Amino acid sequence: MNLRQGLLQHEKPIHQFHDRDSLQWMISHKPKFLPGCHPLPGEFIEAVRKNKPWDRMDNRWFANDLTRDGIHGFRHACRVSLLAMYLALEHHPLSEKELAAVMFSGLLHDCRRKNDNADPRHGARAALWLERNRNILPGRLQSLIPAIRFSISVHNDPYPRFSGAASYKKYKPFVDLLKTADALDRYRFPRADWWISKKFIVLPAHKKGMAFAFELAYRSESFFFKTADNKRAILSSWNELQK
Repeated sequence: MNLRQGLLQHEKPIHQFHDRDSLQWMISHKPKFLPGCHPLPGEFIEAVRKNKPWDRMDNRWFANDLTRDGIHGFRHACRVSLLAMYLALEHHPLSEKELAAVMFSGLLHDCRRKNDNADPRHGARAALWLERNRNILPGRLQSLIPAIRFSISVHNDPYPRFSGAASYKKYKPFVDLLKTADALDRYRFPRADWWISKKFIVLPAHKKGMAFAFELAYRSESFFFKTADNKRAILSSWNELQK
């Protein structure tokens, strides 16, 4: 049973990995409205060169090796961090330090997942784990840990569940960027009905950003299928797309 077939079942696979058939389905169903050419902003390319999320990611952050290598693991975390930075530069005038914090929110949001299935409390667990492991972040970001923690803790919750909270009003840009970036990377699933939906985000997803998200997901998942190397998969995909 390939990944697509598994995701169409009532009982989804506990750990999920792409295969040749699912990758072929994914590229053959690329939305026709997405532009074929989507040059990346120079400001974004420079921010990625400075931060290098694939170098910041640590395999020891993950709850287990299967989750690290699965569809919610290393590659997904790096893609979400890239997409969050992309969105931040488009929507919010953040400082360099805040942009780095947004990147780490993406890297850490799924780190305590136990599996690739529902796992509804994984955001809260990741936030608690970060509080207990604050030293994994650079000293200059320690003051932004409350913003990172809150955005992680609610990233998998629907907006009505937390939108009235004082913490959301205080850390709104961090939450909105992470949730939208996470939603953009839903292109990695070989099920079009699971792809990004306006129902679950508040930041507008523009076609160029969606095209970048699709290509990043497809290329990095394809690279990993061929190489079984998380960092190489992300870095190779980024090097192709930034040209």
